[in-house]
Amino acid sequence: MEDIAHPALDAIGELLGTFRLSATVFSHASYCGSWNLNTSGTRKCAFHLVARGTCWMHLKETPPARLEEGDLVMFPRDAWHNLTGSANPALTHSDADVSITCGYFEFREARNNAVLDALPDIVIVRSREQADGRLAGLIRLLTAEADAKAAAGAFVLDKLAEALFAMVLRAHLESAEEKRGLIAALADARLGRALAAMHREPDRDWRLNRLAALAGMSRTAFAEAFAALVGVPPMQYLSEWRMRRAAGLLKDPRISVAGIAARLGYRSEAAFRRAFKRLQGKSPGALRREAKA
Repeated sequence: MEDIAHPALDAIGELLGTFRLSATVFSHASYCGSWNLNTSGTRKCAFHLVARGTCWMHLKETPPARLEEGDLVMFPRDAWHNLTGSANPALTHSDADVSITCGYFEFREARNNAVLDALPDIVIVRSREQADGRLAGLIRLLTAEADAKAAAGAFVLDKLAEALFAMVLRAHLESAEEKRGLIAALADARLGRALAAMHREPDRDWRLNRLAALAGMSRTAFAEAFAALVGVPPMQYLSEWRMRRAAGLLKDPRISVAGIAARLGYRSEAAFRRAFKRLQGKSPGALRREAKA
């Protein structure tokens, strides 16, 4: 059987797992008359899906935007917003019925989150602009599940919403005019191979020439392209990635600090401790104590 996963694109899924993506659908409601919907201020990545009807999205210093059935809007950095039934922000009354499904995405590894950093403040997915029917199909399935109120419905909705985030991320990558950041680098045919290797084998003694060879590029071309897209040089990124993985592993009390150091390619626990404190600003023990609190 042919492997359906592209190594670089599959690395995006692994990254979502590393940052521990979870989703919660907290509302599926119909609105009519005088209403407004504003979930900003939660410090979470909220999303609103127009299940039926149309409404208007109001933002600061931006003209109102009409949202139609099947449209989805997401706020990766908790931007202020207000959804109403009217294009006039002073008038919230509308006789039209509209149903909206609301939720939020969270990452347990929220510090220096390369996934959210790769997205703009506001992401709008227009149903009429989706040439690929899979995202539209997932949106229809999520809406149908919300309507059904079936057994285990909340569990199913949350898992569908997790898939929704991944597909919205994919759609953004395919449509964005300027592709920058870690997610774009992972989707790059050449850089993605090197990044996927670093993510999967952080314990390996990676050198710049080996990573460049994986990308099929010269050392100089690879280093320049990597820094231009990701924002930091390859070896600095590798160190930061190891510390990010270490921060997650430290939350598991069953794994010793020495064991974590070995998993991440450090020859001694002392060297790992020094690197961790330099890059994270605290010792491994301090982070572990915070995780227990």
